[in-house]
Amino acid sequence: MELQFVKVNPTANMTILVETPVPRHLHAAVAEALMAYEGVYAEQVGFLEPAVLPGARARLQMMGGEFCGNASMSLAAMLARDAGISQPGEIPLEVSGANGLVRVRISPEGAGFRCGVDMPLPDFVGKREFPVDSAKIALPYVRFPGISFAIVPIPMADAEAARLIASWHHSVGGDAFGILLWDEKKSAMRPLVRVQGTNSAVWERGCGSGTSALGAYMACREKKSVCAEIAQPGGTIGVRGTFSGGALSALSIVGTVLPVCKGVAWIDVT
Repeated sequence: MELQFVKVNPTANMTILVETPVPRHLHAAVAEALMAYEGVYAEQVGFLEPAVLPGARARLQMMGGEFCGNASMSLAAMLARDAGISQPGEIPLEVSGANGLVRVRISPEGAGFRCGVDMPLPDFVGKREFPVDSAKIALPYVRFPGISFAIVPIPMADAEAARLIASWHHSVGGDAFGILLWDEKKSAMRPLVRVQGTNSAVWERGCGSGTSALGAYMACREKKSVCAEIAQPGGTIGVRGTFSGGALSALSIVGTVLPVCKGVAWIDVT
């Protein structure tokens, strides 16, 4: 299979956007091949499709059907770059896991763009018990359409998180699930994200959805609006959680997107 692609760097959350049409039943297999070290090598894959919503410049379908802020910002930045946009503006997109248009704010910055996007609101923010061998542990849990996160504010080794993520994912269900190793004093996290369709768990260098989960959790815990910079292995992503009327009313993230390369990938998918 021959595929046209672009590879993009949103806060080191290396993202492949496939421009060649690919049937959805092949998305998982194609994504797995592209993400591999022997392939194009990245942390996640999104597929471009014809937009249905009026006003959308393009449609982005993530490999697990989830919403992804970093991939949305990546697509908007590449559309802006291709169009030669040199002034701040807004790119409307249609994205899996989101209802209605996703409006990505862009501003040229160096070789790339500074981007911001409003994130879908979670449908649950609270505590949930997770199994650890014969015991259970109660952790903050944030669930979005298509992806959910367990926030681990206590020391946990990487190997332990990697050992637990599949069973925790099965316990909550959904297309994608992440464990966020969270050091609140340092405002830093390490995100491990698993996608059911590819049966893959990746230590992401920057996670937009995980960042928004932390923003939602902090705003609901404090019952007030929060604005934070969350350090991650690949850089920093800003998040704002607006709390009004006794509830979380808006979420947004801000990050930097840099182009990496574009070309043709040859993969064997049957």
